[in-house]
Amino acid sequence: MKKWNYRVIRKLDVKSECISYHIHEVYYHEDGSIESWTESPMQPYGETQAELREDIRLFLQAFRCPVLDLKEVDGKQVLIEDSDDSSINEGHYFEFMDRTSVSLDYIYQFLGSHPLLKKQTRLKELYQRAEEALADLYQEAGRIEFNRSDS
Repeated sequence: MKKWNYRVIRKLDVKSECISYHIHEVYYHEDGSIESWTESPMQPYGETQAELREDIRLFLQAFRCPVLDLKEVDGKQVLIEDSDDSSINEGHYFEFMDRTSVSLDYIYQFLGSHPLLKKQTRLKELYQRAEEALADLYQEAGRIEFNRSDS
């Protein structure tokens, strides 16, 4: 089975000089290089609300990956990963830690006190791992900020 995911593709309309962004299915070779992509942009789809929600979740994951630029090289269309040169400023570390803390609070509020966690051992274990992972994320961001500002 071929590996694929949704990716954001940036296109330049040569005539109008307008840039547009679309979500496409992108297919990969075994080595992870891009093999092909859908010619037309995709739309969220589901035969049930749950399927539609899952498709939208997969769409949102596309924003975690670098944007792909549609270019023409030697008369052939190719996708090239955009090099993200966004800079990190002083406030990003605190902002990240703050968002992580808020996430921990939300997870506890909406899941941590759920009655299922008292009855289902496996769910409780998975919940605790998720909470610990977020706590570790918070601590690591704080460590990086401390070491960075200490230098």
